[in-house]
Amino acid sequence: MFDRFDFKAAYSARRALGPLCVLFAGMILSSCAISTPLGPIFGSAEDKTTTGSIPAQDNRLSASMTDADWDKTKLALQAAMNPQNPGASMLWSNTEAGTHGSVTPVADAFVENRATCRSFVAALTENAGTQWYQGKGCQTSGGAWTMISVQPWALPHA
Repeated sequence: MFDRFDFKAAYSARRALGPLCVLFAGMILSSCAISTPLGPIFGSAEDKTTTGSIPAQDNRLSASMTDADWDKTKLALQAAMNPQNPGASMLWSNTEAGTHGSVTPVADAFVENRATCRSFVAALTENAGTQWYQGKGCQTSGGAWTMISVQPWALPHA
């Protein structure tokens, strides 16, 4: 009779052990759903990594450009980079600051990373003289053109 009692007790304990294991596993797995910033582990939220699919922010021709100069330059860029433009220079001028310049496309539009882009040469005349720049502009999904890369450019010497 004692053997039969042991068998029933072991069977009852095993039967209760299944739901307890499921409950315990559920508690452990639910603790994996944390809600904490993982920036130090997986990279900062302020990561400024540039990818080909997202154009970088506009680059000014010169760090000395005022906001008014930059606004006028961007308007000239929009007109110059239009693929319908056959390569004509677009001029801009800021009479208050005494600065002026131009943006001239130097190649046909091309596709890069699924964006329409175009190379250009730009001039910026300030008190110190005229500086030349070369760069690339790409059209954003909204239709506006933005300067992706800009660097000083020197006329080739003969």
